[in-house]
Amino acid sequence: MIPSPPLRALLMMLLALTLILLFAGGTALALSEEELERRVQQISDELRCPTCQALSVKDSEASFSKQIRDKVRRMVEEGQSDDDIKAYFVARYGEWILRAPKKEGLGLVLWILPGAAILGVGGLLVWRVRRSAKQAESRQTAPPSLSPQQRERLDRDLKRFKEED
Repeated sequence: MIPSPPLRALLMMLLALTLILLFAGGTALALSEEELERRVQQISDELRCPTCQALSVKDSEASFSKQIRDKVRRMVEEGQSDDDIKAYFVARYGEWILRAPKKEGLGLVLWILPGAAILGVGGLLVWRVRRSAKQAESRQTAPPSLSPQQRERLDRDLKRFKEED
């Protein structure tokens, strides 16, 4: 039996509403209090306190940081994603509000530079150690062979040294 057009339309609307709740806005309903608090703490830890700047919003007790934490909590409760929340604060305060730079453009350089510096210094140390080892090895090898005149003079000096004893 085929349902009537009004019943079919009602079923389609219910299906659409279910899909919307599952994939778009249903996240806020599914969050427990612990998950909500964990997300608020995680996002707050990624944002820099605008007044003290050396601390995250999570760690700061400044009133401005408390306001930001409250705004983060409201946005999480509304079902906004972490990226949406961070984008909101970046649009409002600029890139510096993020404690970790984005991994694109100049921010990518800031992410790569420390690793490249460590690799460069490590390579330089390996090169210096190998070079000094080769120099020490070359000093320990047998001296070049003596010419007949040098050999004769060495023998004379050794004889004279033994005679003096």
